[in-house]
Amino acid sequence: ALFNIQLIKYGGDVAVGAMGIINGVAMMVVFCVIAINMAAQPIIGYNYGARQYPRVKRTLTIAIAAATAFTTAGFLAVELFPGAIIGLFNRSDPGLLRIGIPGMRVLLAAFPVVGFQVVSSNFFQAIGKARISMFLNMLRQVIVLIPMVLLLPPLLGIDGVWLSGPIADLAAAAITAVMIARELRRLGAGPQWPQPQACAGPRPATADD
Repeated sequence: ALFNIQLIKYGGDVAVGAMGIINGVAMMVVFCVIAINMAAQPIIGYNYGARQYPRVKRTLTIAIAAATAFTTAGFLAVELFPGAIIGLFNRSDPGLLRIGIPGMRVLLAAFPVVGFQVVSSNFFQAIGKARISMFLNMLRQVIVLIPMVLLLPPLLGIDGVWLSGPIADLAAAAITAVMIARELRRLGAGPQWPQPQACAGPRPATADD
């Protein structure tokens, strides 16, 4: 709601319409990331409970790589073909293209890190650390975004509204990276299942027996 209020204030109704298109495009990619996350969570949770930490790390790595591939592809699409994408929704309003093209490029400028941030933040939920997961999930949408939406537009106008998005994405990804690295180091130092030992055969008889 606050984001739309600032859009109306600094860009008018056309800016809100452009935001609707941008958000719709972004959500199509984010839904793919959510699907990857939902597939990875039970695997991570099961192996974490079984103390199979190498499998936990491997699953997390694959999930992050897949999610980042989707968000990077989305980023390239909106940076290279913003006019064509907006034209799929509305071709008759030149004002929408005038505001929407730079808005899409700026707002989704940090989109590649979103896949990493979403999967990594939900990793903590899979291992039973719901508070950390909630905090990291709120970073992009609330904790960092709201101050940026309030502070930047008075200085930069409509560009400040758009710019608040990538700043929130990058800040959330940086904090998430620190916390996920700390957790992975802890898992690396954690207990592992003992390696099976070869069974010793019977001791050969000697002259003293």
